[in-house]
Amino acid sequence: MTLSFGNTIKELRVKRGLSQEKLAEQLGVTPQSVSKWERNEGYPDITFLIPLSDFFNVTLDTLMGRNEVQREANIKDILSQIEHYRHIGDHETKNKLIKEAYKEYPYDFRIVSWYIVILADVEDITENQREIEHLCNYILAECTVEEHRYEAIAILIDLYSRLGNYDKANVYVNRLPDMNFSKEFMKCDIYPKDDERKYTDIAYYLNREVENILWLISQIGAYNPTLNNHDRISVLEQACKIADAVYPEFDHCICHSSMADIYLLLFRYYSEESKYEHALESLRKAFIHGKAIDEIYNCVVMQTSSIFMGYEFNMQKTYDGCKCNSVWWLFQQFSEPSYTFEQYHNDIVYQEILDEYRLYAVEDKTMC
Repeated sequence: MTLSFGNTIKELRVKRGLSQEKLAEQLGVTPQSVSKWERNEGYPDITFLIPLSDFFNVTLDTLMGRNEVQREANIKDILSQIEHYRHIGDHETKNKLIKEAYKEYPYDFRIVSWYIVILADVEDITENQREIEHLCNYILAECTVEEHRYEAIAILIDLYSRLGNYDKANVYVNRLPDMNFSKEFMKCDIYPKDDERKYTDIAYYLNREVENILWLISQIGAYNPTLNNHDRISVLEQACKIADAVYPEFDHCICHSSMADIYLLLFRYYSEESKYEHALESLRKAFIHGKAIDEIYNCVVMQTSSIFMGYEFNMQKTYDGCKCNSVWWLFQQFSEPSYTFEQYHNDIVYQEILDEYRLYAVEDKTMC
């Protein structure tokens, strides 16, 4: 009997809306027996196979998982395509593929997790609230894969936060581990001090944490209502100093994106304070970082600063692509009133910056 037998029993049970206790009652066995079957730690007596296949109205081949190999190959191919379209920013094709996959495999946790993501990726989340709650709770009740469980919790946090139910959002926040127990942080302390693998793990963790730090600081600089423009500029400049200290060789990897955001904010606040020379320099740096992230978004980057010791950072696995590139996105920001300043309309330096980087703007990377 194949090891997929337990997965098949569990999927059939869930599809029927039965608990392990209810299935056990139907078959005249203990719930512990059903639990062992589903964990592939034990198998039912052969005399149960016909009753099981009759109860679920499936063939013995299906019950015993003989179709599982092809099914798994199909799902892995779908997941590979989903990841490809996500990376290149073709979210329309990605979402269509996810919806079709969910119709075919509505009880595969990997597919369900992706489906929940597109349910939550709408402007008015109330329209999908009940389905999101149902599917997230299904994962939390039935799935043993921690990655999918954490994804479900994160979606519920986002759901209740957007609905203004902050108490309920915090209930789910408290179900997550402390940052000191994250996978990336714990990996930093597995190997001995003279093992190169230890520092590879530290380099990866540091890259991601600096990205988070820069994003958090930019949020303070952009939205903290207690700050005036002088304070905002000070906060954002401190973020730039942190980045310069960690990435002295300009090998920011994924942090180029955060730096483009930060310098664009500095352009705005310097302009509002009539510090036009500083503003234009910040604008230029925003485009420099935007162009840099576009150049490496699909690459494995070899970092050169002494902190990272030649660490290879795979942007294909970490960069969540958009259909447009970063330079195009920066140009789009100028259509917003908060970044529109009349004093630049006839400014030669301003126009030179825009003309220089307009050549690198790509609205749809999938067409390149």
